[in-house]
Amino acid sequence: MLIIYINMDYWCRIILEASIVAISIVALGFILQKSCKIENPLILLFVTGFLIHLIYDLVGFNKYYCKICAGCK
Repeated sequence: MLIIYINMDYWCRIILEASIVAISIVALGFILQKSCKIENPLILLFVTGFLIHLIYDLVGFNKYYCKICAGCK
């Protein structure tokens, strides 16, 4: 039973992290598309992913996530 618990905890953490990143990308992508008028979806995706990663690193979310992340342990 312990293995199932650890495995479920791992999947819950990964799904939570993926959901937070996905919501952030959608929100910032929407803002960039409307404010900067970026029409090319590949450029929009690149700029959005680049900025999200940069913002998360500057704010300290990446460092915090590595402390609590199931995938980093």
